[in-house]
Amino acid sequence: MAGLDKQFALAGGRPLLAYTAAVFEKSPLISEYVIVLSAENLARGRELAQAEGWTKLRGFIEGGARRQDSVWHGLRAFEEDPEAPGWVMIHDGARPFVTEQILSDGLEAARPTGACVAAVPVKDTIKRVDRDSLLVEETPPRELLWAIQTPQVFRFDLICQAHRQGQASGADVTDDAMMAELAGHPVKVFRAAYTNIKVTTPDDLDQARLILAGETALAHAGTGPLPIAESTTREPEAMPGPANSHLAPLPALRIGQGFDVHRLVPGRPLILGGVTIPFDLGLDGHSDADVLTHAIINALLGAAGMGDIGRHYPPSDPTIKGISSLQMLTELYTKIQTEGWQLVNLDATVVAQQPKLAPHIAEIRRTLAGVLGVEESRVNVKATTTEKLGFAGRLEGLEGQAVALLTRV
Repeated sequence: MAGLDKQFALAGGRPLLAYTAAVFEKSPLISEYVIVLSAENLARGRELAQAEGWTKLRGFIEGGARRQDSVWHGLRAFEEDPEAPGWVMIHDGARPFVTEQILSDGLEAARPTGACVAAVPVKDTIKRVDRDSLLVEETPPRELLWAIQTPQVFRFDLICQAHRQGQASGADVTDDAMMAELAGHPVKVFRAAYTNIKVTTPDDLDQARLILAGETALAHAGTGPLPIAESTTREPEAMPGPANSHLAPLPALRIGQGFDVHRLVPGRPLILGGVTIPFDLGLDGHSDADVLTHAIINALLGAAGMGDIGRHYPPSDPTIKGISSLQMLTELYTKIQTEGWQLVNLDATVVAQQPKLAPHIAEIRRTLAGVLGVEESRVNVKATTTEKLGFAGRLEGLEGQAVALLTRV
């Protein structure tokens, strides 16, 4: 970016690398780490390490001409140690929004195969085109495509062996998972977060600053006036009108409430929070009738002041018959983010006499958090019965309720 190493680009007054390293410093999963930098940035890195007080940092390593060369230099720093680590996480320094949850999920996902990578399902349709004519040659099924992120987690001996084989064969790869794949190792993906962005362009840096501004606003909620971080942050909203001109600006937080019901009928799948629940009955509707996701969508739209689900997806529209509610959630939350809002937390309830939903709550939370690009801790899902009272108690239908808190970024 204009000659500046992206790891040292400033957001919130600190280099991106400082945010990234802070996660590893705090994580109980990380015993030590090295940072690989270009030769011209080594002195700057040492100054930053001293200013930040990093204690787990083993040292700085000079990088190579390609990404794979730099990674190999970093791996060799540990390989030469008599007590080489069992596992290694390889992470982009300019990906500052990695979380402890992502680190933990990655290590757990890597255990069966020894290799896994952070990823998120793609939201857009992807087309393969001819390099010269730009004519479309193929449209791969979107449900099979994942956008790869870091950290990439490997058994240490496995990835070292893969790099050696890659060097011997002259392989030129764009990530370490590809190096493992070429060596014949199975690589698994695990769902990370859409907010785990890599800052590569000026637009990416603007997005990073917006995310940081939102986190700052959340941290200061209820403690006084919200700080204005970076030039991209919007002013806090104030109540209109001369009569209110003496009032302090309102906190940039909005609460929305969502509610939905659907009838239970035979011959339909029961889908809640994007997860198919085994049951004899399913929910009737123009879409997949996911009553929980519909309530969540209404809560988010309500908080953003953007109407309700029916305004955006009218049930009279034949083109959306059978549409996935998760697709609607993805598209509408993207619109909400475009309007400058970001989810703080979500609390949702399913009212159902049957089936028992407790065994499925964890998967529902993971699915919803993944679609919204937030940590699972920000998404709470509960289930309750009505003690056989009302339409839910008579198994005539299910009810979904949700409350969402958004912050202006």
